[in-house]
Amino acid sequence: MAGAPVAVVDIGSNSVRLVIYDRLCRSPATLFNEKSLCAIGRQMVSTGRLDDEGSQAAVAALKRFREITGGLGITRVDAVATAAVRDAKNGNEFVARARDALGSPVRVLTGEEEARLAAEGVLAAIPDADGIVGDLGGGSLELAFVAGGRQSEGVTLPIGPLRLMDAAGGRIERARDIVDEGLEKIAGLEKLKGKALYAVGGVWRNIARIHMEDQQHPIRVLHHYEILRDKAVSFTQFISGLSRKSLETTSGATRRRAEAIPYGAVVMERLLKAAKLDRVVVSAFGLREGVLFAKLAAEERAKDPLLAACEEMAVRTGREAALGRALDKWSAPLFPGLDKGLDRLRRAACFLADTGWRGHPDHRAEQSFIEVLNAPFIGIDHAGRGVLALVMFHRYGGNDERVIKRLQRFVGEEAAQSARTIGLALRAAMVMAGPAPDLLNETSVKLTPNALVVNIPKAHQGLVAEAIAKRLDALAQALDRTTRIELK
Repeated sequence: MAGAPVAVVDIGSNSVRLVIYDRLCRSPATLFNEKSLCAIGRQMVSTGRLDDEGSQAAVAALKRFREITGGLGITRVDAVATAAVRDAKNGNEFVARARDALGSPVRVLTGEEEARLAAEGVLAAIPDADGIVGDLGGGSLELAFVAGGRQSEGVTLPIGPLRLMDAAGGRIERARDIVDEGLEKIAGLEKLKGKALYAVGGVWRNIARIHMEDQQHPIRVLHHYEILRDKAVSFTQFISGLSRKSLETTSGATRRRAEAIPYGAVVMERLLKAAKLDRVVVSAFGLREGVLFAKLAAEERAKDPLLAACEEMAVRTGREAALGRALDKWSAPLFPGLDKGLDRLRRAACFLADTGWRGHPDHRAEQSFIEVLNAPFIGIDHAGRGVLALVMFHRYGGNDERVIKRLQRFVGEEAAQSARTIGLALRAAMVMAGPAPDLLNETSVKLTPNALVVNIPKAHQGLVAEAIAKRLDALAQALDRTTRIELK
């Protein structure tokens, strides 16, 4: 947990953003996140210059960011500028003003660097990403192929929404032609058939949020939200036909992005069709996280992002830092046939098993369920998130069938049953030994064809009580066995 907070400032064509992370690590927690929609790249095509009003707003935002980072004693601020600044005639002049306002150097990224860092961010959050990362900023689209934890050299196209609406003269059909012309220059798109588009950028996230609201998706977290190809194509076609006024009143839409959303929808639609991709996967991680991830040592980069985040959460909010690993060791023999994905979720749940202890006993199940369901975890898809939340619900004795059925339809009956059994195992272990990892380590469990065998040293036979017998019997029943306690 040691390490000082670090800050990243992203000066984009549409927005200027400051994100402060708790430290440089595999799964950093966000301490502060603020953006200012300045649109410095507005009318870049027609003028070749950064917008004066937008530039003034950006400099004001950077001055505020300097105050915040200084107030928090942050000495490490990585500031990057993207398409609008690198392409504008007055880009160098703006960089000088930005540097003075922020009090830190500002690095102007090439398009290839921007694509690479966005891909680094996606791979940090979705290590098994297979397809193409698309980072749609206000001024450009950066693309990078990803597979097997690696990325190709990135490419950039000047078809961000602000630049696109300027180049198309506000005509959507003309914008489609411009995007198609740009995509024709990208070699290798035909190799992406059946793979995924990993969507990065505020406009694309906003489109996904609108879709999520429209579908009444049971998990309201954008990271790893997926839209299948046919639905994504039809939805982006619909969105591109909406007026700004309509979008401003659409649930999920950000009013200040309403002008750019139809053009972002055009880019997504044409890319899906050109590459014959089969789905869109939204990534909450992108350029800013890529800046951090690129600085990590190989050993840190190799860690599982979900398990790293859950273990750090346990250290911050649990009662005993070693408890998660003790629960992992204790419960593993109960699930010998669990598939790799579910076993990974079991391990994650072991770290989270004591994070709800401060809550009121009557509400811990619901509170833990909601917290895990909506937690800013990476390295997990929505189905996995649902399973993990159900584990925590059962770990704290939740019995509201409405909660269970809400997600059982989404994650599947078999996964929901596994979540219940894992939760009952964690509940039994925590009732038996409390939050004492050393004590839990002195006990063990194993399965025989007919019994759940619990081994307890005679020196600790006082652990055996009615409450623990009740929890063990519930676990044994879920495993289709009877309980046998052996004192040794």
